[in-house]
Amino acid sequence: MNQLNSDIARVKECIDGANRVFVLTGAGVSAESGVPTFRDAGGHWKKIDPYQVATPEAFERDPAFVWKWYDERRVQLNTVDPNPAHYALAQLEKEKEDFFLLTQNVDDLHERAGSVKLAHIHGKIWEVRCMREGTAWEDHRAPFPEIPPRCERCGELVRPNVVWFGESIDTDAVESTERYLSKGAVDVALIIGTEASFGYITHWATRSIGPSGLLVEINPGVTDLSSSADICLRGPAGEILPLIIPA
Repeated sequence: MNQLNSDIARVKECIDGANRVFVLTGAGVSAESGVPTFRDAGGHWKKIDPYQVATPEAFERDPAFVWKWYDERRVQLNTVDPNPAHYALAQLEKEKEDFFLLTQNVDDLHERAGSVKLAHIHGKIWEVRCMREGTAWEDHRAPFPEIPPRCERCGELVRPNVVWFGESIDTDAVESTERYLSKGAVDVALIIGTEASFGYITHWATRSIGPSGLLVEINPGVTDLSSSADICLRGPAGEILPLIIPA
């Protein structure tokens, strides 16, 4: 048995015996469904300056330009489907009562695969928020009939309900994560498809594990979290997760 197979067997055994499981996913999971990442070659920020489309100042300056970019992303998301990694994590949730998934992704692929116990730390691209009232709601129209879209109640502009540069991460997601982690250490933490380049991601990942817990990274490449992980499974999540969590 090679090292990868041996590590997969160990992780599977630990998950089988685990009560509390924490999962954190990043752009790499959605990328396997065909959703572009942000910083990789061919990613969004290689094609456009993020400060032109992902800041409050950019929206104030030219809301139509910003919304055109987000509208194109929403249309593209309608062409992709959850991949085996999404379905494996939804299956894991069904098997573990004490389960929580935190995702950096703004798409709804986890939900479409069946995940329920999750939070989006960077917001949701299928939600819009009224610039006057501050209320947010789901709107799955893609493309929008009018760019930029407006609130049907008050006529004010609405914005994508995602976290932009210079803004705080989603408060509800932070509270949900803190509430889950405050209940005690988890038995297994799976950190999947993220470069873990944000301090709060590495903080939650390492904090979640107790003395006997297992911190597992699933990623094709080395990340900022790799040196802290107990096991690093190198490869696509869509190939590795079904081996650990069979349907």
